[in-house]
Amino acid sequence: MAILVHLPSFMAVPITALLREAAPDVTVWNGREAAVAEQVEAIIAWGLKPGVVPAYPNLRLVCAATAGVDKLLAAPDLPAHLPVTRIVDPGQQAGIARFVLAMALRHTRALGLYAEQQRRGEWKRHAGRDAAQCRVGVLGLGEIGSEVARMFVAIGYPVSGWSRAAKHLPGVTDFTGDDGLDAMLAQSDILVCTLPLTPRTEGLLDRRTLSRLPRGAYLINVGRGEHVVEPDLVALIDEGHLAGAALDVFAKEPPAADDPVWNHPRIEATPHIAADPSYPLVARQCLDNLRRARAGRALLNLVDRQAGY
Repeated sequence: MAILVHLPSFMAVPITALLREAAPDVTVWNGREAAVAEQVEAIIAWGLKPGVVPAYPNLRLVCAATAGVDKLLAAPDLPAHLPVTRIVDPGQQAGIARFVLAMALRHTRALGLYAEQQRRGEWKRHAGRDAAQCRVGVLGLGEIGSEVARMFVAIGYPVSGWSRAAKHLPGVTDFTGDDGLDAMLAQSDILVCTLPLTPRTEGLLDRRTLSRLPRGAYLINVGRGEHVVEPDLVALIDEGHLAGAALDVFAKEPPAADDPVWNHPRIEATPHIAADPSYPLVARQCLDNLRRARAGRALLNLVDRQAGY
């Protein structure tokens, strides 16, 4: 039994060490160079380039190192029968929700404006915005989106959520379908994207959909960069329809040097840091699923390849 850790070094090094410590009987390779292809039964990865999966004839499963699996499912030579699992990490869910809340509070309390005033040596107060008058819409009510919604409800924000099926979360108004999306957008002063990336959700936030938001609305994206048509977003901010955006994810990471997000005064750009998964949890869930696969037992957190998450 052997596991290949196929990740950037900042993740691969600690996860490899944790796997070796937790299961001394399991061979663990950090990187493909030393791996014996016939012995590899599981791969932990973020994404898979063409040719990686076919190189391992005895592969039993692919374990995502995060909740998102779009980069794995995009591999053109990923066999339909090969199971893919994802990480379910309550700590990461809470961390992302806190990040979203911090960005929302920064916007509603005009902290960016006060920072600019400080640099100018200007002492000027502005009226605050009451939480009860600031409507939040959450795109996607999976584990992360549900935690985001719950956190906003807990501090008094009116919250709506849009998902494939109604979730009936306490204090959250459900919307589904295309009509539901338009209806929720029309009443969202802050829109939070936590969606998985699928063919249906790619490019969902374009000029048409973002224009449905009320004038002065604010976007927070912790889903995937590909959800947003960035030129449309920037144009709507420059035109004054949107107040701004907080973006933690981008279609190209890092963005190109000439990307307007680097210097736009009304866009907060962070380098995909909303919350990392727990590395011990990544190691533990991968080991557990590999042992389940070998024993013919049901896998935990199995990805629905048809749905894309």
